[in-house]
Amino acid sequence: MRLNTPYLKWGIRRLVARHAKDLLSQASHSWEICPAEKAEVPPAIYLDGSMDRVTGISPWCDWERQWLLVKGGQAEHAATRAYMIKDVDLRDAFLYCGAAKAQPGFGAERLFANQAGHVQKLKSAHMMSQWAGSHYFGSYMRDELPLGLLPPEGAPCITVTTNAYEHEAGYRKILSLPRPPLTAAARISELTVYSDFSQNSSKEARYRELRRRVQDYFKGSDRSTPTGVYLKRGATGEQRVVANEAALEQLLTKLGFDIVEPVKLTAEEIAQRLLNAPVIIGVEGSHLAHTMYTLADSGTLVVIQPPDRFALPYKEFADRLELGFAFVVGHPAEDGFTVDLDDIKRILDLVPCA
Repeated sequence: MRLNTPYLKWGIRRLVARHAKDLLSQASHSWEICPAEKAEVPPAIYLDGSMDRVTGISPWCDWERQWLLVKGGQAEHAATRAYMIKDVDLRDAFLYCGAAKAQPGFGAERLFANQAGHVQKLKSAHMMSQWAGSHYFGSYMRDELPLGLLPPEGAPCITVTTNAYEHEAGYRKILSLPRPPLTAAARISELTVYSDFSQNSSKEARYRELRRRVQDYFKGSDRSTPTGVYLKRGATGEQRVVANEAALEQLLTKLGFDIVEPVKLTAEEIAQRLLNAPVIIGVEGSHLAHTMYTLADSGTLVVIQPPDRFALPYKEFADRLELGFAFVVGHPAEDGFTVDLDDIKRILDLVPCA
């Protein structure tokens, strides 16, 4: 254990400045990688009356954005930018510079840093971790992996501690994206960080590149394309229990769907069983990220929505790649929620690739 002196210095400077500063405000210069854009959003595929059952949304969403994704319209996508920040201290999950700090990693801020080793002196580095991806698997797949394609070839890159994702190493192998060195304590003369949260055309190009890499990885493998896949959420993450899931699986099995439970499989096994599926069904949640680089071109993602936690993050991804997106809303139940099996059959009748 060693005293976290950058944290102490930040606290003193914050008191002098009388407020905390955003790390990006400390950039010596920044540049635009992709400009802000506007794009047309197609309406989602859903059944009449579905939205009447929605009683709440995810705490990470807002109603205005969700209604746009449901009904369609014009969306604004923020620019992707890079920022050069000088003389940055890294300790565990945090970056410090003057009275500014940021948390690209996973873990609590401590007076005594976790690492007792020496502090690295880095002339330059590109930060390949960001807060959302360090905390949630869906964001890791949707944002952090594409981020790895932004730095110039050969640029020195680093990561910090993230939440433990059992499929991370497997996907990095499939996508030919080796994890940059994990760095716990460093003084960085010039650190490049990125603002890259939006679904703009730069993100689209990187999504397409990663999808191409998955196809290349399995090229020539002995496998058959499934009729469709039901992606089980299981007991991972926050509970979203489908009370009649056994009946749902029975129905989908009769329709020729493969039932895939990611928690029981490796990343390679998951990707191989999902690859080029024309339709994938699953409960809303981070496990849907397994579909991002495997769903067939022109395929459709069908999301089962808990009535009290409506969210459409994967619709934004699907829209960007011109994939289909449909949803059904469940019915409240004492032990979770139920899915109307007739709703599933009706929504599949509306899905072009089902």
